[in-house]
Amino acid sequence: MFVSMKRTARSFSSGNWAGKARTFLPLLAGLLLCGFALAAAGRRVATVEENLHRQANPVEVVVASMQIPAGDTFSLQNLAKKAIPSSGTGQRNVPASDFELLVGARAKTAIDPGEPVLWTDVEEPYDTDAFSGTVHPGLRAMTLGVDPTSSFAGMLHPGDRVDLLVERSGASSTDWVRNIPVIAVDRDHNRLAHPSDKEETATVTLMVTPGEGSRIARASGKVHWFLRNPGDNAAAAQGPPADPMASRAVEVWKGGVKVPPIVAAKEIRE
Repeated sequence: MFVSMKRTARSFSSGNWAGKARTFLPLLAGLLLCGFALAAAGRRVATVEENLHRQANPVEVVVASMQIPAGDTFSLQNLAKKAIPSSGTGQRNVPASDFELLVGARAKTAIDPGEPVLWTDVEEPYDTDAFSGTVHPGLRAMTLGVDPTSSFAGMLHPGDRVDLLVERSGASSTDWVRNIPVIAVDRDHNRLAHPSDKEETATVTLMVTPGEGSRIARASGKVHWFLRNPGDNAAAAQGPPADPMASRAVEVWKGGVKVPPIVAAKEIRE
């Protein structure tokens, strides 16, 4: 009787565990499948992010780490480096490699935190405007090679004005091109910010009209340079004043009567 009861209890216990196993087995399988799905999704997301990152080709640029008001000085405290997609950058962005160049310069405009710093946001002398912007509309820049004589021993500066005497056909004829502005000497085009300390000048850039440039370019002989006073706007140099005595007529009086000029000239010759 006792043995029969133990067998009955064991049988009941085994049936109970079997029932529980049948109940939890689908749940366990679902959890395993869910884990596999999450792992696969994670790998897929990582792959997509990696592809997007590769396609974006990020580059590091300089950004504002805090609000920078206009006129404030750039420093290590208000600047930072940040990687952004190359598609969102341009030539005006300051690359991270030029971070140190900004330190000490001043902001031309206000920059919000996190915003990229552009070269156009920086005050002088870090101006990056193209040299071509200094050429007035309708005029042209023309560069000529010079020697110590034509560069006035290196004393020619941007802002000066010159006259050019162009020889043609072996000096048989000449042509004047007057009052030409000098806009650059070698690579210096700002008289105040870039004073030239070199003793020898290789090139001078002038601002000319297309007609003036054509006349200078057609020179077959030497070009003679003449430096003007900046305040001299005359078309041509004035010669010495005429002698007032040389142009005064000689009056001849005879017996208290003025002799006509023709008769007076005849009597003077006689």
